[in-house]
Amino acid sequence: MKSALTVTILLIFVLASLTQFSYGTPERKSLEITSLTINFEKTDAIFTVNYDLGSLPKMFILLLGSKSLEPKIESVFSEFDYEIIKMDQEKAVLRVMNVSWLDRGYYFHDSIKFGEYIDTVYVYTTDSPRPREYTHINSTQPTFYRS
Repeated sequence: MKSALTVTILLIFVLASLTQFSYGTPERKSLEITSLTINFEKTDAIFTVNYDLGSLPKMFILLLGSKSLEPKIESVFSEFDYEIIKMDQEKAVLRVMNVSWLDRGYYFHDSIKFGEYIDTVYVYTTDSPRPREYTHINSTQPTFYRS
């Protein structure tokens, strides 16, 4: 009886934190994107989304998986055609399709809005080993690069 009560209380606590995690108010963000790294690869790109979760949501993700993070990722990257390659407690890796087009030996990328501001964005192109760094932006920056 005592163990059933303990399990019930623990389950209520986890579910309460899950609801707060999934439907957090704008004042308190449950998932804060700390940085985004964009690696352009021809017409596609790989987005590495680094985020910070609180300790309780991290534990929840560890126990039950990262499926509950997908709505947040969807809200931030809804303007992109992407698939999730990997997602864990600290980052998500997305393959973003058709974000650039080829014309006369150069790939061109037009600005696309994010669902929120991202503090730091690093952009790597195929023709430069050094990234371009942008801070506090709410869209990708127009970019061109050689094939």
